[in-house]
Amino acid sequence: MKKVLLCLFAFCSIFMITGCTSEKVSLNLKELAPKIDTLQGNTFDRLTASELLNGKIEGLVDVYEHEFKQKFNLTVENISEYSVSVNEGTNNMYFILKPNEGKKDAVKTEVDAYLTSKNVKEKTSFEEVDGYLIYIVADNSKDLLNEVKNAKAPIFGALMQVEDDLLTTQFGIEKDMVEEYLIKMPMMITNSHTYIIVKPAEGKKDVVKEKLDTYMTNLEEQWKTYLPDQYELVKNRLVKEYGDYLIYIVSSDNEAVFNEIKANNQA
Repeated sequence: MKKVLLCLFAFCSIFMITGCTSEKVSLNLKELAPKIDTLQGNTFDRLTASELLNGKIEGLVDVYEHEFKQKFNLTVENISEYSVSVNEGTNNMYFILKPNEGKKDAVKTEVDAYLTSKNVKEKTSFEEVDGYLIYIVADNSKDLLNEVKNAKAPIFGALMQVEDDLLTTQFGIEKDMVEEYLIKMPMMITNSHTYIIVKPAEGKKDVVKEKLDTYMTNLEEQWKTYLPDQYELVKNRLVKEYGDYLIYIVSSDNEAVFNEIKANNQA
């Protein structure tokens, strides 16, 4: 039994020395960046849906809540979120409405009454998606609804790419401490979404990791007393070593982002 254990130990030692235990990873960071930036989440996004419809239905004009009562006889107090656009010449339009709790039936009744008064019910397609009431009035409303109900927001909002100067000032990492890196930070001060992919230079892994860990700890303290939802994202960040790369992800779907990184492995 001892001989077997010694053989296993010797084999494992050789295996480790040759580096075979660590996964070989080679990432194309330039190719990876746009793929991560455009990753979509899992829930319906009203703004993405309205942008899509505005590009598909001609002549639409946005309508705002101060006009709801006069134009549609809608009770504004029943609605928490909305996107509404109308072409008054063709009577093509869409409503994307999120009713307040307990007000869904009231909102549906008012919208249905308006659509009936305009004699457009036969052109209307309707579906409820993730708590939003979606009405589309157009000749191809069914096709549009099938497309728009799957509208998802990007996991990351507007991001800025970290260049060498910010690498030093924000993270305390000198350029010669890394072989390559891809770091993107939020452009908006109300957003914590961030991703960091760094391949340290030879012999610099520990110091680079220490710098990144410190940055993340400071980021957590920054959000702790600011926006609770963003603080939760930072607190539940994903931190991994993937081959020779150090990975840090702050997002609403860290695993989806990490899976995209793994899919980019060129090794």
